Order: sequence, then C-alpha cells, then structure tokens
Amino acid sequence: MRVHIQRSESQVTLETKAADSVIVSGLQLLTGKILSVFPNGRAVRMTTKNASIGIRGTGVYIESDPEQTYFCTCYGTTDVVAASDPTSRETVVSRQHDRPLYILSGEQAGQNIRAAPFINHTDQELMLIEALVGRTPPFVFPMENYQRPRRRY
Repeated sequence: MRVHIQRSESQVTLETKAADSVIVSGLQLLTGKILSVFPNGRAVRMTTKNASIGIRGTGVYIESDPEQTYFCTCYGTTDVVAASDPTSRETVVSRQHDRPLYILSGEQAGQNIRAAPFINHTDQELMLIEALVGRTPPFVFPMENYQRPRRRY
C-alpha cells in the first residue's frame, strides 16, 4: 500500500494503466509538496513539470513549482530524469536523505540536476505514514535526541 502526506495547496493527479483500473501506476504533482512511501513490488512513476522519477520500495519527498523540482529519496532507490533533458539523469541510492536534488529546466544538456539541501520533511513524518500500513522505515533514531536527519555534509 502507498501512503502520502499532501501539503496544503498542492495539486496531484493519480494515473492508472486503464480507465477502469483502481491500481495507481503513476502520480503527477502539478504544484505543491508531497511526502510518499511505496512498498517493494510494482514500480510507480512520479512526474512534475521538470522531472520524471521511477520509484519502487522507497520513501520520497517532492516539491514542485514552475522553475524547479526539489526531490529527496528519503530511503531506497530512484531513477531521476529531467523532463526537458534526458541526458540529465541520476540513479539515487539512499539510506537516509543522502542525496536531495533540484531538477531544473533550461540549463545546458546534462546540467539540469543539482545537489540540494535537506528541507521541509522529517523522519517522524516518514515513520507515521509507514506505521499507517504496518511498516517501519529502514532507519532508526532515538526519539529523545532527534533534531534533524543525520546526513553527512
């Protein structure tokens, strides 16, 4: 089961393979912010104006606006491609927010994906939405000491 926390004023479209299907094969974030967790198994594609992201068994956070997409592979593996430049692509393998990215449009070929800081989502939120489906994220942290995700800079 997939679970999402959609931030206020966000617009999301769920995509299915067939018109009468209830199985979601994709998610398009038109504007706004969404935190999502996906189980291992069926692959899902998330898209924004600037990015196309292949997801399987992963926790992710995305912010979309017209100029750029912010994307964090919270844990798991994702394939990220800039929508306007297929030569700008990365496979991200993350244990815990290891490589947040900005995905842009209009830069030179191969230069539309850049490193980004960790912003606007927490491990507690990931733990909450994983717990809703009876799972836990693949990392553990002491609740009393938590101030921010532990990420090497």
